Amino acid sequence: MLSKYYVERFNASDDYFNVSELYVNQFEFVKKGELIFSIESSKADIDIEVNKSGYLYFNIIKGQKIKVGELFYIISDEKISNWENEFKNSIVTTSNDLELLISNKAKLLIKANGINPLDLNKKNIKEIDVINYLNSLKNENFETIGKKHLLENNSNTTPVIIIGGGGGAKMIIDALKHSNKYKVVGILDDKLEIGTNILGVYVVGNLNNVELLLKIGISNFILAFGVLTQRNVRYDLFLSLKQIGCNFPNILHPSAIVEDSVEMGEGNVILAMANVGSCVTLGNLNYINNNALISHDCVLHDNIHLAPASVLASSIIIESNVLIGMNTTLYYGIRIGSDSTILNGLIINNSISKNIFQKNNN
Repeated sequence: MLSKYYVERFNASDDYFNVSELYVNQFEFVKKGELIFSIESSKADIDIEVNKSGYLYFNIIKGQKIKVGELFYIISDEKISNWENEFKNSIVTTSNDLELLISNKAKLLIKANGINPLDLNKKNIKEIDVINYLNSLKNENFETIGKKHLLENNSNTTPVIIIGGGGGAKMIIDALKHSNKYKVVGILDDKLEIGTNILGVYVVGNLNNVELLLKIGISNFILAFGVLTQRNVRYDLFLSLKQIGCNFPNILHPSAIVEDSVEMGEGNVILAMANVGSCVTLGNLNYINNNALISHDCVLHDNIHLAPASVLASSIIIESNVLIGMNTTLYYGIRIGSDSTILNGLIINNSISKNIFQKNNN
């Protein structure tokens, strides 16, 4: 027997949630009450406990956006082989009880672009419908409002655009406030209205406008989202934007200490009072937060977030897509595997393999 569970409306203000953690593997046998997922709303993190015992099937990944009403997971009394078919054309029930039949490819586009399916004015939504809708929106707001704010920049510095208008954007704006090299001239955000003012910098468009920015000569971008729960999405976007000609400069707060012997790739952000020691190697897209300390001869691969006041002793290797929590200390010479998360306030004395969620010192 199959039991299907749909994304609930956990609060009145959110139609979408981000999947922040997956605590179990696909096809596992889980017991009623077991914690299986965590999702993130605009107000809080929400733990999802399974409603009955059985074999678990789902079609989500960490960092994915999910919508109220869509099929969340399935519990089966026995193992099943055709479970993917259950997710291909799932019904999405909206708040006004209108049922929409959305193809799997269309669902992926809708999630990636934060679209409300009702805006398409169709009951049976296919991939081409979503593509046509996106093309209709692509230039309208940017041409009428976004360009106005961009043209207000009269500086001789190199213009940069921040992608993501949350807390990370604010820290980067402050980091570059007195820069003689770069000037933040706009923000792209899929959720904020064009014209929104963030510390004196305007939201000028969304991700659909990147190519238009390239055409008018703005090619430098900073990624300011996804350092906590969407690290894979963040890095995939970095790679795709590089392919179309985007550049990602390294951003250093003036109070950060970075030794001359440090080698780094591109797209790294090093914030206030961070200290990067001798002969450290940084790859691409790493986010070194306030007061983080990296001792000598460490190697950090790509897309790593060192949270505030985290400490790395010498000769540590950290593989890609890793989060090191606040006030966490890593012992010298160890290795942290890719896609791992180490929570706040821990002391890690031994190497950790990939895909580990470390929440204690053991």
